[in-house]
Amino acid sequence: MSIRKWIPTICLIITAHVAIGQDIHFSQADLNPLYINPAFTGFFEGRGRFSAIYRNQWATVSNPYQTIAATAEYGLYRNRYNSSGFNIGAMVSGDKAGSLNYGILQADITMSFFKALSKFNENYLSAGVSLGYGQRGFNPQNAEMTDPDEVFAKTNQSYFDIGAGIVWSDQFSDAVGLQTGVAAYHLNRPNISYLNLDSTFLEPKINFYLNLNILTSKALSLQPTILLQFQQQYSEFLYGLKVKLDISARTYDKNNLFAGVFLRQMDAVVITAGLEYNNFIFAAGYDVNISDLKPASHTVGAVELGIVYFVKEKKRVKKVKAIPCPVF
Repeated sequence: MSIRKWIPTICLIITAHVAIGQDIHFSQADLNPLYINPAFTGFFEGRGRFSAIYRNQWATVSNPYQTIAATAEYGLYRNRYNSSGFNIGAMVSGDKAGSLNYGILQADITMSFFKALSKFNENYLSAGVSLGYGQRGFNPQNAEMTDPDEVFAKTNQSYFDIGAGIVWSDQFSDAVGLQTGVAAYHLNRPNISYLNLDSTFLEPKINFYLNLNILTSKALSLQPTILLQFQQQYSEFLYGLKVKLDISARTYDKNNLFAGVFLRQMDAVVITAGLEYNNFIFAAGYDVNISDLKPASHTVGAVELGIVYFVKEKKRVKKVKAIPCPVF
């Protein structure tokens, strides 16, 4: 098939199709941890977590990428001392771009089980799985065909998707904590061909995540982060530092200002800022494009806006020695 007028759009679709960008991704990885590892399901202080994020990429290029995602998590079971538990979550995400409205829509159910590895809950191990159903497609009405009689064999493709991951956390001291994990997606290699071919698959993708939380004073903490993603010969490398300032007026409040700078290797410089206010997190990010698309985009990359809400547990604690729950 020959398509003329829409060559730039087709190039973007092909690039997204064969590279790591074929999956929905966000620069603020810690804002939606379910998208980097299903073992993060329920891996937080509290009973539930709800999040939503919006991303607009390459606004100066015709028909930019627009991505919306939402997640919900709930702790189904946690034992008396929070040393083990079972969690469930759900993710819904959508992405659309280009003159042909090439888009992705996917829904996933995630489950995780965590277990403390020490007597006083200094470190935990969590294992999780994700089961999803997705659909990819485009609208051929805006395509100009050399032969008007030519038709696409298929304009939508549905598939099932399977992923799994593991996360380990350790609170080395009152001042230093660590989270790290590895996950694999598309383990079943779903077929996404629009031409009824048996050779076009979503190849397995491997994610590696590491985050340190270093408390430098009572009010200031540093959080260096690394995110690596591999899919066949393609890769994405995101790393940087977030600084968090405690502005709580009372010791039991959780109010923080934060800002960070990250680098996505050979692609973008990411600037983030936000506010943690009691049960809410409000965050914004901006990608400054430094890739080969810079002349066309005028360095404009992406804008991200996100919000997270936590459902806290309120329990009456007897006057006995308490075993802490991890704060992530």
